[in-house]
Amino acid sequence: MLTTQTLRDLGYCFYVGSILLVESDQETCDGWSVALTKAGHSVLRAITMREALPAIRDGGIDVVVIDAYDPTRGVVELARAVSALPDSPPLILISGSPSAPEISARIGAATFLPKPCEPAELVHAIGRLITDHRPVQVFEDEPTGSTRQYS
Repeated sequence: MLTTQTLRDLGYCFYVGSILLVESDQETCDGWSVALTKAGHSVLRAITMREALPAIRDGGIDVVVIDAYDPTRGVVELARAVSALPDSPPLILISGSPSAPEISARIGAATFLPKPCEPAELVHAIGRLITDHRPVQVFEDEPTGSTRQYS
């Protein structure tokens, strides 16, 4: 039987969102951006961590993806600033640095992806993250008055 969980496990995204990519390499950012756009997400870009914070503070960002060549530079500060915001978006850290998994855990990233990270892998991770973090909506059936949950 095909269930919602099975579809999620296969990488289907039930919700689309606004994704902020913090990536200094234009070619990598282009590849990820195209894949995310094809999946239905809207994509904003920031080249530096310093550029990312105002976009996050403005609101409307569902997931922040940080590609950190050196995750010791700026990532911790950005994560602290983001987590201090009300309704802060979850973070995904992408890095090839040997220290990145530990830093990812320390900053409370929702997901860590090692480099190289294929666009399809990023789309899948974001889809699962958005689906898992969206609140369940409850609708009332008008004719019967019964309640159904859709997630």
